[in-house]
Amino acid sequence: MKLSELVLLKNQLDARSTGELRDQASRELNEIIYLVNTKAAEHQSIFEERQQSIQKSFDTFENELNLLKAELKQKIEIAEKPYFQQSYDIYQNEMTEGLDVTFGVRQQPRLDRDLFRSRLRKYTDWKYSAMCIRPAMEDFVDDMVACDPLYLVDLSHDHLLPAMGRFNEKYQNRLRTYTVNEDLEQGEILGRIPNNQFGLVFAFYYFNFRPIEYIKKWLTEIYQKLKPGGVLLMTFNDCDRSSAIIMVEEMFCAYTPGYLIYELAASIGYEVEFSWHDERPTTWVEFKKPGHLETLKGGQTLAKIVSKQL
Repeated sequence: MKLSELVLLKNQLDARSTGELRDQASRELNEIIYLVNTKAAEHQSIFEERQQSIQKSFDTFENELNLLKAELKQKIEIAEKPYFQQSYDIYQNEMTEGLDVTFGVRQQPRLDRDLFRSRLRKYTDWKYSAMCIRPAMEDFVDDMVACDPLYLVDLSHDHLLPAMGRFNEKYQNRLRTYTVNEDLEQGEILGRIPNNQFGLVFAFYYFNFRPIEYIKKWLTEIYQKLKPGGVLLMTFNDCDRSSAIIMVEEMFCAYTPGYLIYELAASIGYEVEFSWHDERPTTWVEFKKPGHLETLKGGQTLAKIVSKQL
């Protein structure tokens, strides 16, 4: 079985349990035994024995099901190892050849954009600065203009131009644009940006294409840049679900199991504020840096002070 098939089977089994059926059977059997006890007491012992036998059968069935789930988990752990390496190698080769395939080339799956927009707006506030990683041609950046200042970050300035072009020249001059190098051997990605700076960092459909090694570096540095109480909103290709693994097998997205993303975030210090997914590959998650957001701003800066010419 392919990895996607193994995970699909595990997903389907995880969604099922004998618990509800067992509780229902237990209630029915108890009612039957009560009737037997009150109306035909001479048969009580045999029915009680049969009830115990049925309960043991439920226990045996549930144990066998759990053993099968554990076996599938082991097979998945073995089968997924080359998927990690494949994602890393493909991404390395693409970047070495100067091909950033994550920029406006691949069609994005249909997502609940209204939900995401409402979640994003929950965190936009002029009192705090925000960072948008790979804004590209997404209109989410329009919802972030309330943040002051707004940083736009990408691997090249050309990638930032579509997002900048959404605004007039006056607002473009207020934007803080940064180009970064995410090479694992080239030091910090966000080294030129101050620590404890942001109330919000947003990365939509960017980490869906990054191998786990790159996501680890990004999440570590973003944590440093967030203020206490600040939040990272991001999506990723959640390979805890078979639909996401199919994307990997078709060489469309990187192999990033959800369990590993959450473990990684917890090890860095993040708390999960909110997460959402449906049957499709992408998961939306909000990671919070512990603490309470504070600001010294008394009002929004709309002008700058210049020295007087004497």
